[in-house]
This record gives sequence, structure tokens and C-alpha cells, in this order.
Amino acid sequence: MLKYFVSTHRTQGERDNDSNSIPETEIVDLASLSHEDPDHPYCGCARSFVGIASRQTTTTAEIVESDMTAVEFVARFHAAFVAMGFPDTPEMRAEVGNDATELLRLAAVWPVGTVVKRRCHEIRVREFPAAT
Repeated sequence: MLKYFVSTHRTQGERDNDSNSIPETEIVDLASLSHEDPDHPYCGCARSFVGIASRQTTTTAEIVESDMTAVEFVARFHAAFVAMGFPDTPEMRAEVGNDATELLRLAAVWPVGTVVKRRCHEIRVREFPAAT
């Protein structure tokens, strides 16, 4: 089973600058940084995840698990970048593959159902799943 990050509305509103304009459960990537201030009043890139299809942002993500393979996961990222107009070059494929693989490595650390937030170069737990 493969663990990865998706958008979630869980814990939204816990911080004054929380936001989520992504459909629930869309696979997310890390937003590109234009600065390194997660508390910037106008730009949320340093605290945001971005939906790979919608290109909208959220300040929270949840760890989910599915029977998708790592190859299928990377292919979804690749398809999203091609759809955005990036040239389908070997370099782009390698970069997208590396980025997607790094996200899988990060998601594997926490249990399914964990909600995380982003603080610039760190991903931190906001809420662990309830014990069953």
C-alpha cells in the first residue's frame, strides 16, 4: 500500500491564516517558494501545499493510503506537469520523478489519517489520527 498527501478540510481554521481552495482528497505537492516566511501576510507559499490538478492551495494535507503503485503516482505528477504546459523532456521527467518520490518518502513517516501543515522547508504534524 502506498501512502501520500492529499488535501483535507480537517483542522482548517485552527490558524487564522488557514486556507483550502482544493477539492477534498486531491493529491498535493509542495508549493514553490517565492520567500521563506510562513507567516507572510499576503503570500502563503511557504505554508501551502498545491493540488496537482487544480493548482489551488491548502495549508493542510492528510496522509492517505491506496493500492496505487509508486510508478502510477509518479505518472500522475508527470501528467499534471505536462497538462500545465511544461515540455515533456527527460530532464522534466527526472525532476518530477524525484520530487514525487520525495513526497512518498515523507508521507511514509506518519500513520494514515495524520494531518500535516507546512512551515517553509518543514512538514509538521497538526493532528494524529484518533486511536481506534
